[in-house]
Parts: sequence; structure tokens; C-alpha cells
Amino acid sequence: MKTFKKIWFLVLLAVLFLPMMQTCFHLVDEKPLDGAYVPAQKPIVNATTLYQETAQDSLMNWCTEQTGFRNSMIRVNNQMLYSAFGKIPVTHLVKGKDGSNFFDKSYVNSFTGETYMGEETIEKNTQQLKLIQDMLGTKGITLLPVFVVGKASYFPELIPNEYMAKRRETNNYEGYLKAFAEKGVEMIDFNRWFCERKDTEPHPLYCNLSSHWTVYGASLAIDSLVNYMESKTHKTQARAVITEFDSTYLMEQDDELWRMMNLMFPFKHNTIDQPKFSFTDGYKPKVLNKTIYPKRTPIQNVESINYKQEIENQEFILLVCTEATNSLWPYGFFERYLSAYDNVFRYKQPEQYDAADSLYVVFRNEKIENIIQHIKETPEWLESVEQNAKEKGVSLEQSLWDVAEYTYRTNIEPKGFVR
Repeated sequence: MKTFKKIWFLVLLAVLFLPMMQTCFHLVDEKPLDGAYVPAQKPIVNATTLYQETAQDSLMNWCTEQTGFRNSMIRVNNQMLYSAFGKIPVTHLVKGKDGSNFFDKSYVNSFTGETYMGEETIEKNTQQLKLIQDMLGTKGITLLPVFVVGKASYFPELIPNEYMAKRRETNNYEGYLKAFAEKGVEMIDFNRWFCERKDTEPHPLYCNLSSHWTVYGASLAIDSLVNYMESKTHKTQARAVITEFDSTYLMEQDDELWRMMNLMFPFKHNTIDQPKFSFTDGYKPKVLNKTIYPKRTPIQNVESINYKQEIENQEFILLVCTEATNSLWPYGFFERYLSAYDNVFRYKQPEQYDAADSLYVVFRNEKIENIIQHIKETPEWLESVEQNAKEKGVSLEQSLWDVAEYTYRTNIEPKGFVR
């Protein structure tokens, strides 16, 4: 009996020392944790950081992350929480009513209207979109908002009652559809298209462990966009054609929600048909994306180039709007383009205006006149403008215009815009 106890005591000691041994000697290559996180940096410990009391916390955080078998212990803990208590160890995940499907909470909140921006913001964005769409249209450029399908819109019946109970009368997606119809904005709505095909789609559009559509779904959307571009350019486009399907594996985006939970055991998932493609030759139109492809040397992001010139060198500009981030759409595109455009336009004489300028001047003057009216209805602001007119020796009308024009320009400038 004593020998048995000694053996168990030694085993216990060995188990307790294993993390330390792993920390020092890296006996086992651990699988890294999934999800977005920033590893703690090894802190600089010196007299200054110790005196400022910044080294202590940083050192503790860094040491904690270096603990041997930390990733495995996190997975064990997460698995216990989920298996024993049904608790999802990631705050932004929602388990569907069927118990097998998962949602990213941002999709659910968008669908229920929790992130609704309000009619005024949607109206402003739509008005700017229609203006720029028409302006670019005079140059033979198609600006096209594209709504992609969202998992919450596709599976509303699986959203838990606690979220559906808070559903508002409208959401950003519905608000934009209404505003686009009223303003005559040309668009593509894959969200509605896929939802209408839901019961007849021959291959799964979603894996139950993902918030992203499958490669199959994306390929259908791309094929539809190619058809649209062919109708605009009257040229046969290069295409990706599905030749066969392979259902033996998942792509990386097919189970990202499960991987974010960092559990020990896999979940059962629905069969996903991964398409294989062949590619045809054809015309390849110039399409603007967030990152410039083919990549230039040095690699450039759209923000680092001449924004107006690059946009006006394209044939198509796709403003993709997702369900999860439609409260952020169009991600500063309208303000950035209008600011860059205005920076050139305001130095032109009327006889130099082209078709796009003629559209823009009507929009610009209307906005400036509205600001002037607001100034006149704001006594403190009007008094300041009158004082400014006296100091500069100009008429009140000229001072009102100058202040209103400056206000208009600052209103359309995105954060970080450099004149």
C-alpha cells in the first residue's frame, strides 16, 4: 500500500512539473489556438519601466502565455464548459435552435436591427452613392453595390428566441433596399437571390460550423457577376466553370466558428460539396478591390494611391456589403472619392466642366445652400460669419458662401484625409 501511494505521489509530482518542463524544453509541439488575438510581447525590464510600474503587468502577462501546455489546458477548460454546462467559450458566437448550427453574433444583431444606423444615415449614403454612380457612369465606369448573403438572413428560423424577441421593425439591409429603390440605384442583391433559392439549391450554401458561405455559393455569385459584366461590356469574359465536386474535406472557412471555440473534440458537420474548376479564356475587365491586384511593387493598398485617378481608370467598382458589417458600409468610399473629386473640381471654371462636373455642381451647390440656411437659423453662427465678413472686408453673402463651402468640404472628408 505504501509503495502504491509513493508511485501515485511521484506521478502527481510529474504531472505538476510537466508544464514547467514544457516551458523550459518544449517537449511537445502544441497546436496553436485559433481566433484573433495578439500575443503578448516580451517586456523590457529596466529601471525606468520598473519605476513606471509598466514592466510588472507586462511581464506577468507574457509569462502566463509562456506556460507549458497552456493551449491544451485552455482547450480542456473550454470543452468542459461546453460539454457540462452548454456554455460557448467565445462571447460573439450564437448557437442556433437546432443545436448544430452556429452564428457569429454580428450577423444576428444586424438581422434583428440592433446595429440599425437610422434613416438619415442611410439616406445620406444612398444620395452620395447615386451621385457618384451617375458621375462615373458618364465616364463609362460602373459603380455597383453588391449585397452578399448573410447566414442570419438565410436561416432566420434558427436564430434563438432571445434575439428574435428584440427584433426591430427594420434593419440596415432593408433600409438600403428601400432607399435604393426610391433613388433608382443600380445594384445586385445576392442576399435575396440566395434566400429565394434556399429550398431548391442542390448543394449546401453553408456549413453549420461557419458564418461564411461555401466556395460553391461564392462561385455562383461570381458567375452571376461575370454575366452582368458581359452585358455591360458586350465582351465574352473569362470564367471559372465547375467540373466536379469533392465532399471529403472542409475548406478553412467552412468550420471557422468551431475552431474559434478551441475545443478538444470535433463537431459533426453537414457534408460540403467543394467544387473543382476549369478556366476559360476571355476578356478580364479592370475591377477595383480593396487591395491592388496584380500586386504592385511595392505592394499598395487603395488608400496609398491617387484615389480619384485610380477609380476613374477602372471599368467596374464593386462595393461589397456583408450582413455582419453593413453598419460600416461603404467604409468611407463615398467621402474619400468626393473629397478627392472636390479637391480638383473647385479649381475649375464653369467652361471647363465635363458631364460629371455638371452633375456634381448641382449636388455641391444644394448642400452649400442648405448649410447657408442653417447658418442663418443659428444666431451664434450667423453672428460669427458677420464678424468674419467685416474683418475680411467682404459682403455677408460672400462670407456665408465661403464658410458654408468650407463646412461642406470638411463634412465630406473622411478621417485622416489629407488635402
